[in-house]
Amino acid sequence: MTTIPSEVTLDQRRAACRALGLPPAMVADLRLHARDGVHAHLYVLDREGRRIQHGEQPLTAAVHIPAAEEVTTP
Repeated sequence: MTTIPSEVTLDQRRAACRALGLPPAMVADLRLHARDGVHAHLYVLDREGRRIQHGEQPLTAAVHIPAAEEVTTP
Protein backbone atom coordinates (compact mmCIF):
# COMPACT_ATOMS: atom_id res chain seq x y z
CA MET A 1 0.00 0.00 0.00
CA THR A 2 1.16 3.54 -0.76
CA THR A 3 1.85 5.81 2.19
CA ILE A 4 -0.81 8.49 2.53
CA PRO A 5 0.66 11.94 3.17
CA SER A 6 -0.29 13.77 6.37
CA GLU A 7 -0.76 17.06 4.49
CA VAL A 8 -0.86 18.59 1.03
CA THR A 9 1.60 21.38 0.27
CA LEU A 10 0.80 24.66 -1.47
CA ASP A 11 2.92 23.58 -4.46
CA GLN A 12 0.95 20.32 -4.73
CA ARG A 13 -2.37 22.19 -4.60
CA ARG A 14 -1.21 24.60 -7.29
CA ALA A 15 0.04 21.69 -9.44
CA ALA A 16 -3.32 19.92 -9.10
CA CYS A 17 -5.17 23.05 -10.26
CA ARG A 18 -2.83 23.50 -13.22
CA ALA A 19 -3.16 19.81 -14.17
CA LEU A 20 -6.94 20.33 -14.33
CA GLY A 21 -6.56 23.50 -16.41
CA LEU A 22 -7.72 25.78 -13.60
CA PRO A 23 -5.79 28.96 -12.70
CA PRO A 24 -4.67 28.34 -9.08
CA ALA A 25 -5.18 31.97 -8.00
CA MET A 26 -8.86 31.80 -9.00
CA VAL A 27 -9.71 28.52 -7.22
CA ALA A 28 -11.66 29.04 -3.99
CA ASP A 29 -12.68 25.39 -3.55
CA LEU A 30 -11.80 22.18 -5.38
CA ARG A 31 -13.25 18.70 -4.93
CA LEU A 32 -12.29 15.63 -6.92
CA HIS A 33 -14.76 12.75 -7.07
CA ALA A 34 -13.48 9.49 -8.53
CA ARG A 35 -16.75 8.77 -10.37
CA ASP A 36 -18.22 12.23 -10.91
CA GLY A 37 -15.21 14.36 -11.87
CA VAL A 38 -14.22 17.75 -10.48
CA HIS A 39 -16.37 20.33 -8.74
CA ALA A 40 -14.76 23.74 -8.22
CA HIS A 41 -15.73 27.22 -7.15
CA LEU A 42 -13.74 29.94 -8.88
CA TYR A 43 -13.47 33.56 -7.81
CA VAL A 44 -15.23 35.96 -10.19
CA LEU A 45 -12.94 38.81 -11.23
CA ASP A 46 -13.68 42.28 -12.54
CA ARG A 47 -12.05 43.68 -15.71
CA GLU A 48 -9.00 44.75 -13.74
CA GLY A 49 -8.52 41.24 -12.30
CA ARG A 50 -9.79 42.00 -8.79
CA ARG A 51 -12.14 39.65 -6.95
CA ILE A 52 -15.73 40.86 -6.96
CA GLN A 53 -17.29 41.03 -3.51
CA HIS A 54 -20.87 40.04 -2.76
CA GLY A 55 -21.57 41.57 0.63
CA GLU A 56 -18.82 40.32 2.97
CA GLN A 57 -17.80 37.36 0.75
CA PRO A 58 -16.03 37.09 -2.60
CA LEU A 59 -18.33 36.14 -5.49
CA THR A 60 -17.66 32.66 -6.90
CA ALA A 61 -18.89 30.63 -9.86
CA ALA A 62 -19.48 26.87 -9.66
CA VAL A 63 -17.73 24.73 -12.28
CA HIS A 64 -18.21 21.00 -12.93
CA ILE A 65 -15.76 19.05 -15.06
CA PRO A 66 -17.27 15.59 -15.60
CA ALA A 67 -15.17 12.44 -15.47
CA ALA A 68 -14.45 11.00 -18.91
CA GLU A 69 -14.36 7.44 -17.61
CA GLU A 70 -15.05 5.68 -14.35
CA VAL A 71 -12.17 4.71 -12.10
CA THR A 72 -12.22 1.02 -11.25
CA THR A 73 -10.09 -1.05 -8.94
CA PRO A 74 -7.93 -3.77 -10.49
